[in-house]
Amino acid sequence: MFRVAWTVLAAMLLPEIAFAQSPQQSAQQSTGSAGEQPAPTGDPIIVTGRPLPSKEEIRALARDVTPPSTSSEPLARFHDSVCFGSVGLDRDTLIGIGDRLAADAELAGLKLAGEGCKPNVVILFVDGVAAEVDKLVRRKWWVFGDRLPSEIRTIVEERGPVRAWSNSEVRSSDGDRVDAQGFLKVTTASRIVASTRRDTLASVVLIERSAIVGKTISQIADYVAMRALAGARPHRAGGRETILALFDGATERTPPELTSFDRGYLRGLYTGPANDFAGTSQSKIVRAILKAKDEEIARTAGK
Repeated sequence: MFRVAWTVLAAMLLPEIAFAQSPQQSAQQSTGSAGEQPAPTGDPIIVTGRPLPSKEEIRALARDVTPPSTSSEPLARFHDSVCFGSVGLDRDTLIGIGDRLAADAELAGLKLAGEGCKPNVVILFVDGVAAEVDKLVRRKWWVFGDRLPSEIRTIVEERGPVRAWSNSEVRSSDGDRVDAQGFLKVTTASRIVASTRRDTLASVVLIERSAIVGKTISQIADYVAMRALAGARPHRAGGRETILALFDGATERTPPELTSFDRGYLRGLYTGPANDFAGTSQSKIVRAILKAKDEEIARTAGK
């Protein structure tokens, strides 16, 4: 059972919003936002069959949604256990989203932190996402990690009801960090794997409250999983077969949950050594997506 975890870190991000309590505390104290925002509901979603994309199309989509990196660097991913913290909706909805996120994390092969953990994945449901991001830039700039000003500006100038980013750092292939003198002990370089890896330290996702009307808990959580756990870029998805199209106003049919592409992407990203070159990871992602597609076909045929 997923436990919604709250810490000072989350409270410092947006101190104006009261945080929901853990399930054990719910009997003693209700959330500050309870009653203000109903749980997301909507009409039943009917999904009709679509032609399966080719391997080339899958490879192109995987490349488009993957954060930019050079082929000689590993892709960023979580290596520590993940802990989720959220705020801005009623407690039952937040717990539902948390449970689904925990399932998505386990699908990717990630470990879940225990009770009382410090959130390294923070989801904030807000009114006026652009204004809140601007506030963070002015008052809590440290939440953007070591991002360059140009990278922060890109986040600020993004359009749509969602803003998301992940902070990461380079470590040795064994997970050692840069020492006090600024040195990083690494192994001998190899043509097969990199001598370093890139660890995702934290992910932050802000979502406009009004944008989730009509969306299900599964859709919201699955979208957050792709943004926070995989760092995927929705604006490059182009309305194709992925939950990343959830907040794309130009998309007529939105998947009701993670698609086989999304499931394969999450599995593939967290497959293999942490210091795989980006090109190697991309190949594993594509293979995992194709396998997920085959599993989907088999399930459909068995019904």
